[in-house]
Amino acid sequence: MSQSEVDLLDQLGGTDGIRRVVDEMYVRVLADPELTHFFEGVPIEKLARMQAEFIASITSGEIEYTGADLTRVHAGRGITRAHFSTFCGHLTDALEANNVSSHAIHQVLGKLAMYSDKVTGSSNVDG
Repeated sequence: MSQSEVDLLDQLGGTDGIRRVVDEMYVRVLADPELTHFFEGVPIEKLARMQAEFIASITSGEIEYTGADLTRVHAGRGITRAHFSTFCGHLTDALEANNVSSHAIHQVLGKLAMYSDKVTGSSNVDG
């Protein structure tokens, strides 16, 4: 594991900090009329726990994501790149509200962007 991965997880406040950010993010997401319908009937507590684990795993080589396959759980839900971007905007706001540096936020968003195709079911044909 590289030092930058450890540092990024630390910059997010460790796993406890990530959970605070994720909890705050879902308050924002569930209040957003463009996104809330995607979460109807979804156990939010479990989802938040899995989302926190996922973010921790992409910011640290020592944490393994044990949740469901991202492509499978998002398939057929109609999630577009615009929805993904809006979701990331709420994550950004929650990170800022938790005093995460802009540099760390950009690192997290860059890592998260690598999974957008799995969430939206689309692919970047431009490379």
